[in-house]
Amino acid sequence: MTSEKTKLKDRIVRQAINSVRKNHKVDEVSLLTISKELGVEFLEITKYFSSMEDIFLDQQKKTWKSTHRSLDKKIKKAKTPGDFKYLFDSFLEDFVSDLGPDADLNWEVCSFIPVCLEFREANKKILANKIRNIIKRGWPGKTNNVLERQTDLIILSFYGFIDHVIHKPKKERAKILKDFRNML
Repeated sequence: MTSEKTKLKDRIVRQAINSVRKNHKVDEVSLLTISKELGVEFLEITKYFSSMEDIFLDQQKKTWKSTHRSLDKKIKKAKTPGDFKYLFDSFLEDFVSDLGPDADLNWEVCSFIPVCLEFREANKKILANKIRNIIKRGWPGKTNNVLERQTDLIILSFYGFIDHVIHKPKKERAKILKDFRNML
């Protein structure tokens, strides 16, 4: 994608977020409204997105793709149990530090859009497999039952943690993360 196309796509996303934040309801904002607000032809917008839901799904996928790519690289490099323990901590730290200024809005909107919820459930399974691998290699000797239980508890806790921390000011997130890591 050329830089002009990328810039237009980013402007569309930015305007969608601003419009939803202003109107407080995603179903009251349309691609047609966004095209008017940006002064861009409607057909230009529909080259990238077919609906508001597509915009938020695209953002959700983009965020998790980056998270998974980073996690995969770190898993590949880790060799010892200590490496995997550090990887787990750094995963949490990286995730929190990478939360953008609109993470709260994206998370909230994606919590009720059906296609985003489907993606979230599929993503939980992918993340759970990675977390299970990290636990297994960072804390060796656990039985499969223990690995499954701990993985499920971490995923449940992690998603609850995200839901909580995205609503906090950036400077408080590090303190909350420290408490969360200590709890785990």
